[in-house]
Amino acid sequence: MSGARLSSAIRLIASVTAISAVMMFFAACRPDKTLIPDIPVPDDTSVTESSASEPSGKEKTGPELITLNVALPYQESTVRFLASMYYAKKNKLWDSSYNGMNFDLTSLDAVNPDFIINSTLIADEGMTSTALSSMEDSGIKPDLYLAADINDAIGSGFAMPVNEFMGNDSAYDNDRIYANCAMQCIKDGNSYGIPHTMSAELIVGNSDYIPSEGRPPIIYSCDDLSEYLAKIKTEYTGVIPLMSASDLFPYIGSALNHGMRTSYMLNEEYKSTPSSANYIFGDEKEYIASLYESGLSADRDSNGASPVYSRQCALWVSSSASLKTWEAYYPSKIYTILLPSYNADNQSPANVHVYPLCLRTGSANGKLACDFASFISFDTDAQLLIQRLENRSGFFPVTRSSAVWDEINNDATFGQTSYILRQILDNAEFVPADDCDPVFRATKNYFKDFGAKDDYSLEELYGN
Repeated sequence: MSGARLSSAIRLIASVTAISAVMMFFAACRPDKTLIPDIPVPDDTSVTESSASEPSGKEKTGPELITLNVALPYQESTVRFLASMYYAKKNKLWDSSYNGMNFDLTSLDAVNPDFIINSTLIADEGMTSTALSSMEDSGIKPDLYLAADINDAIGSGFAMPVNEFMGNDSAYDNDRIYANCAMQCIKDGNSYGIPHTMSAELIVGNSDYIPSEGRPPIIYSCDDLSEYLAKIKTEYTGVIPLMSASDLFPYIGSALNHGMRTSYMLNEEYKSTPSSANYIFGDEKEYIASLYESGLSADRDSNGASPVYSRQCALWVSSSASLKTWEAYYPSKIYTILLPSYNADNQSPANVHVYPLCLRTGSANGKLACDFASFISFDTDAQLLIQRLENRSGFFPVTRSSAVWDEINNDATFGQTSYILRQILDNAEFVPADDCDPVFRATKNYFKDFGAKDDYSLEELYGN
């Protein structure tokens, strides 16, 4: 097979692939003859800002090819493989005896879809409306993009409804995906995105400071957490057991409300029944204040620095979306546990944030964009390919596929946590995860220096 690739600052046009190589792949995909060689190790791990792939043949005949522009947190090579897999499956060229983990990448690369795909690499957490606006100002206008927050995408006008393009998509069946994740993309009767991935709020730990009695049980209460922190304080002098216990405020309402699901920072409860919300909040204040007062938590170390960055704390609250950062800063030292529950018998609902794939307002390629988005979000082989080629530590699929979740559960850092998370996602509480959400931003600022004020109240946080 021969070919040449031309690159520029924002595009990489994949060039001519010999017709014979394509025909070899087609033959390999026929059920009666499978000729797929051993899997080569991918050798292109460079970060490419933007790329394009077009079918083989220097001269095009027939209608002009559709160009699909996407902004995804994946390398251009991964996006190219996904596009080829999508085309192969749509045209019945896929050999089902193979899966996304073990098919031959070279053979797949020989297949060129009947559309051109331009890929722009973005952050794992997707794009805010501000970031998308800056991208458009630079001349890049994706048809499809991973949004950091669905409400921000809708409110900014950058996301358009996808109802007419999805039809009766069977991928939304509750037996195939967590349908409650898809519900997060529906506003005023319109669906504005396809749920692609999610993160969860966790407690992250440094394994250097696990007490001799071991980690807490999988399901544990707030009292259990206090006892665990006390053991750390006893065994490791000068170490802060839990950094910034006030970070628990938005997430532990359920643990102090008999296990009943509660919204982020009691926002919905405060709107509907302020007295009930204030009661739960009072218990939260009492518990979190006790951690500070007993020396089990602090916002800074003895030098005034962040204890997590000075490596002087044992635990801290974090979104799983930040796990790659922590794993890089604490190589082979990170472990995770879920947030505390009401008691050791009943796991509290998970606090989850969904990152949707949105169709940019004004896109002329809605049908193809939404179909491709559904494929890479819900198809088992597409998800396995992403797990194979990308470091997705801390991000979880919306599909229920056992094959995909089994791969995630093999992760040494959060495999046990993800195993439990999978079981409780049907009862998840969906929370904001970015400053573009006003409640998230107000909450973070309000508890920034816990203890600097004499008292804290929901009335002051939310205003009268």
